[in-house]
Amino acid sequence: MEAPPVIRESPYRCIACGYDLSGTAIGGQCPECGRPIVDSLRSRETGAAHSTLATVSMILGILGIALCPICGPFAILLSHMARKEISQGGYATSNTGMATAGFIMGIIGSVMLFFFGFLLLLDMTVW
Repeated sequence: MEAPPVIRESPYRCIACGYDLSGTAIGGQCPECGRPIVDSLRSRETGAAHSTLATVSMILGILGIALCPICGPFAILLSHMARKEISQGGYATSNTGMATAGFIMGIIGSVMLFFFGFLLLLDMTVW
């Protein structure tokens, strides 16, 4: 009987614990937590798991520009958390774009927050 193929050096990580799956058999289990490796591969291919933090980061970034600049710093924070979560594996890599968009819009919202705060402070000192 032939041995199952082995995952060579790759960005695949276990969706449960983030363990690097390089060198493990495709039909086996994660050496760290015991979850079937097929689950991790399947979620990467189908993009079944999406990072909620990336989505919330992008939404807060949009709100930071459009309505409430105070959302900007929170968008930046959640964007960093989402990127870390995505890099640990188990989430669709397409979510990196949402996290990046949230980060950029969060910066714009934060700049607007500081600018409006400076104008408010300047207005208070005039009176």
